[in-house]
Amino acid sequence: MNVKGKGLLWLSPLAVAVTLAACGGNGSDRSLINSPDVAQGPALLVMHNGAANAGQIDRLNADLEVQTTFNADANEGIALDLLGNLYAANDSSGAPSTLQVLHQLAERTDGSAPVATLDRSVPAPGSMTLKGVAIAHQAGLVMAANIGGNSVEVYGTAAGGNAAPLASTALSGNTWDLAYDEAADRLFLAMTNGTVIVVDDYVAGGFMATPARVITPDSAGTVSNLHGIAYQADSDTLVVSDVGDAAVADDGRLYVIEEASTAEGTVTPARTLAGPATKLGNPVDLVLDDSTVYIAEKSNDAILVYRNVFSGDSGDIAPTRVVDSIKPESLAIIVEPALQPDLSDIDSTGTTFTGVAVTSNPPAAPGDPDVVVLDLDLGAMQRGFSTTQDRESLAFNQMGDAYITYDSGLAVINRLATGRDGETFTLSRDRLIEGAGTGLMAPKGFDVADALGWVLVTDNGNPSVRVFGAQADGDVAPLFTTTLSVAPWDLDYDPEADRLYVALTDGTVAVFDSYSTARGSAGPDRLITPAEGGVAFAAPTNLHGIVHVAETDQLILSDVGSGANPTDGKLYVLDNGSTADGITDVTVNIDNGDNNSVGSTLLGNPVDIAFDGQHLYVAEKSQSVVLRFDNILSAASGDVAPSQTWNQSSPESVSLITDSLGRAPE
Repeated sequence: MNVKGKGLLWLSPLAVAVTLAACGGNGSDRSLINSPDVAQGPALLVMHNGAANAGQIDRLNADLEVQTTFNADANEGIALDLLGNLYAANDSSGAPSTLQVLHQLAERTDGSAPVATLDRSVPAPGSMTLKGVAIAHQAGLVMAANIGGNSVEVYGTAAGGNAAPLASTALSGNTWDLAYDEAADRLFLAMTNGTVIVVDDYVAGGFMATPARVITPDSAGTVSNLHGIAYQADSDTLVVSDVGDAAVADDGRLYVIEEASTAEGTVTPARTLAGPATKLGNPVDLVLDDSTVYIAEKSNDAILVYRNVFSGDSGDIAPTRVVDSIKPESLAIIVEPALQPDLSDIDSTGTTFTGVAVTSNPPAAPGDPDVVVLDLDLGAMQRGFSTTQDRESLAFNQMGDAYITYDSGLAVINRLATGRDGETFTLSRDRLIEGAGTGLMAPKGFDVADALGWVLVTDNGNPSVRVFGAQADGDVAPLFTTTLSVAPWDLDYDPEADRLYVALTDGTVAVFDSYSTARGSAGPDRLITPAEGGVAFAAPTNLHGIVHVAETDQLILSDVGSGANPTDGKLYVLDNGSTADGITDVTVNIDNGDNNSVGSTLLGNPVDIAFDGQHLYVAEKSQSVVLRFDNILSAASGDVAPSQTWNQSSPESVSLITDSLGRAPE
């Protein structure tokens, strides 16, 4: 599958790809020697699997020169998700395999290796030996070819170390690699018996392999053993590699199969490449970039490049380029993503919102969904989900996975922003970050910084901000901790300015500049105290929800006042949030003015807020209602009524959903 991305002004470049896998062998060395010099292509990741370099992953630049090397535990097929995290199959210790998830692999420093705070492993039970890997990005599924059990194993991309497969597709033989066309829900399987199995409606049909079509290339040799496979949907073309006899270093072949989505039976490939000039011996994996194919040629220690592979004669045709590489096992193409830089501060221009996610703590009755998605006008519920945890705040990453705090940890819910209606937390798709090692005592609000791969969490019980790797799993320590002198409730991180805003329960806002580098080690750079007429608001003030609007440099804050008083909530807007310091007058103060009545505002304990560029959504817990205040930045002060309301049992948090979540680059 060919995937291209669009650049963004993020703090660091990220990597995405769709990629496929390969097989075992011997060798050592990380060197790559270019020959001859031709037009440059994309950057690549190369997994090696020789006796002395198993698990070595090289990042190659556009000229196919090694830039950095990472030492993984895994050694087989690799695939990158749209946030640059690498999924790698691992059978280095024999069966059962694991699926290693490596945080932003293309951004790791040279010579680095997996660490528990950043990376995770997903187990494959029994005798499973995983090889090729493919990702369904919008569905949030990772599919792995299991050559040890004649099957395809399917997991949620957010699954952790306690996972079992979500589904297991039984096959009549062994598959080495797979390609998935998500738009058509079609799976292509490269089988070691020399055939390609095509399965329509793979996910919608319940992960069954039948009914299916079988394609058999008629130009195969006496021994046919398909390995690498890639599909280009625009031209409906498959490119498939054939290692032939794995013990023979010169019998490899490459097939180009047209009309692949409907082809069936014995077919004549549009192009077959084979012979000594091709250098094809054991072509164990390949990836496509437009009409250029990159091939991991293991027995001959090379990466082979064929440009315009879809056209031209068949036969013994030399590659466009040969690059020396010791025992390459699998490949991935690196491109930049096309995702929102900051989901917690979205400019409404050009953004399509599709719903409002709300957590209830507790739900109205046992068994009721504790996460619901409402329409934007707060007129109807679209879907519901049960976390089975004591849920607190919720935030989404840019693929639509939800991070939800509960009493002692974080739950990571696979693709909650885009589906899961009527479902419940399951370890086959979801995972928990919890345990003594996390240091969490009462986690509350947080933000997800996808460009950094961070999840920033406020700990109300152990006053601090704890920052975890976004791929963390289980009882794992934070990457670092910012200690606070006052208990926090919520925070908002501005990635473009690298500035962190923390709402504190004493009624102030702590501001940390250059947060990704300074990490708050010297305490906040400024403390903002909301005020009116130059006088700080009278106690009790107890800030909870916070949003920084980067476009206008304004802060929106919710104040629950006394947590024991269900009628004294307030909303504030103040200007110049990035530079404000000390006593700062608010420009909007929505307050009923009577602590014995909620008045028109309906504000009592407004525990969380979400902003769509114009309107503010409020989780009002004491009144069991979700509120929408329109045009909040220029709203009138005083006892102002919300524009829309929705009755919801004890709403704890609100988070907006956009149609860009989970979408692959175009």
